[in-house]
Amino acid sequence: MTTAIPRKLLTEREAAEYLGYRPASLRQSRFMGTLAGAKPPKHTKLGRGVRYDIADLNAWIEQVAKEVSA
Repeated sequence: MTTAIPRKLLTEREAAEYLGYRPASLRQSRFMGTLAGAKPPKHTKLGRGVRYDIADLNAWIEQVAKEVSA
């Protein structure tokens, strides 16, 4: 029997702090379709709240780092 590893979902405020942005910047990025000149990290709506998977945030950081160094 395999045990699934639970995903760590962060609130908008936690994700913003993790990325070094303000929550308003993440909110705006969802509407504008860009954050730091790149496609914003994936998010999930849960009821009225927005959650970010920490794996998606890490992937976004790697993507932006590659674009900057290119």
